[in-house]
Amino acid sequence: MSSQARRRSRGTVYLALCGLVLACLGFGAALWAQDHTTWFKRLRGGNAWSLTYQGDAVGGQGSALTIRYRFNPDSFKPAHRIEQLGRTHLPWSVHALVNTGEVARVEVEPEGHTVATCRILLDDVRVVAEGKSPAPGRPAVCDVTTSSTPEKWPR
Repeated sequence: MSSQARRRSRGTVYLALCGLVLACLGFGAALWAQDHTTWFKRLRGGNAWSLTYQGDAVGGQGSALTIRYRFNPDSFKPAHRIEQLGRTHLPWSVHALVNTGEVARVEVEPEGHTVATCRILLDDVRVVAEGKSPAPGRPAVCDVTTSSTPEKWPR
């Protein structure tokens, strides 16, 4: 084999090895970025889930004496608030932000003759909690702890 053929063969091997090294570095960088962007978001503190709280009456129209729900007024601060509404016509719903790893909760206390239901929806689509009054006049309670990993809600 001539020296020129050996150099060409060696050059092809080096080129293939360089390509493999670059592919491994790119893959490693992608894994690092995926793991650390979550860390940066947690460090930033602005991680919250967009939830919809719903309350309804079984069998049609009804009213709630009180509705209480938990939310975070600022996704950059860990403090939460509990909003309490007085007499409210059912069906009812509200959009709320709840920080990652925090409890999302809604309680619908119906009038004496009404059975209430409640639901918590993720992004207006996926039901993550639901409940029903155990008896007329008794509150329907829904609660769930939100995922502590931003952008990944468990199945």
